[in-house]
Amino acid sequence: METTQYSGLLVSGLVRSGTTWTARMINFSPEMFFVLEPFNVLRDPIHLFKSGTNYPYFPHVDENLFHKIRSGLGLSFTPEELKIFMRESSSPKYHLYHLVRFFVLRQRLKKGLRPVVQDPFAIFMAPWLHEQLGLKPLFLFRHPAAYINSMKRMKWGFNFDWLARQEALMEGILSAFREEIMQLAPREFIPFSIETQALVWNIFTTVMLHYQERHKQWLFRRHEDISLDPLEEFKKIYDELGLEFNPPIIEKIKKFTGAANTAEARAGKMHTLKRDSRSNITLWKKQLERNEIDQIRKLTASVAGELYGEETW
Repeated sequence: METTQYSGLLVSGLVRSGTTWTARMINFSPEMFFVLEPFNVLRDPIHLFKSGTNYPYFPHVDENLFHKIRSGLGLSFTPEELKIFMRESSSPKYHLYHLVRFFVLRQRLKKGLRPVVQDPFAIFMAPWLHEQLGLKPLFLFRHPAAYINSMKRMKWGFNFDWLARQEALMEGILSAFREEIMQLAPREFIPFSIETQALVWNIFTTVMLHYQERHKQWLFRRHEDISLDPLEEFKKIYDELGLEFNPPIIEKIKKFTGAANTAEARAGKMHTLKRDSRSNITLWKKQLERNEIDQIRKLTASVAGELYGEETW
């Protein structure tokens, strides 16, 4: 297996599916460095991609955008690319940011380090990132009830216009969901509800299953499998990536996943990386009402059956 033939790793999947946790555990390797959500339109200053939307898909990437994406992912930062960012940045604050990033990234790349790019918003660009930039994708699935329970805790909704405004997606990989998306898209933002989040789970999980069928060389994991036996599962991932899985890394993963940690996220915190990973798997069964679980199961049954059997409910 050609485990080392990749420029970096893309850890993606639905939000609230363990992408940050998984990427951070892989980033314990001294051969990697962490890059946070370059395709998130809300993050400064990567808005210079000028997508205008989250979950962007660029059907055509010109030379200027190619350089911005490559640099934004931490794969390179040439003086020419620095000039592009400096020219298009809007304030001295961004100029300083890019100058600092230029020198830090150049040092990391000189050492031969590779990026661990954690980004749920890169899901639709994954094939292009793999084919054109050599990123190896690792996609995470999560049980629909666990995902929706987490979204409920965060009180997060969804903006379907992010998808609807991208005609290439609507005509392509999302065509099966076009009617449902377009019905919801006119509303700027839809607050949390089980109905809408079940649709979100169906959409994005269907896309990942599509990738799994067509890209055998990519990595796919269920969040629950990693959580159940993190040492064994991360060892497999490290091996597949050609990374050394040594005692210091093992101890760090134990520290972040062991039973001494709480299973529940800290109140008001988006991410609690130190968790009792085993207990976290079924936390949703305690926090959701029985009628909510039954509703989630019914709404996601056509897709969830591909990944989760009767025993998981």
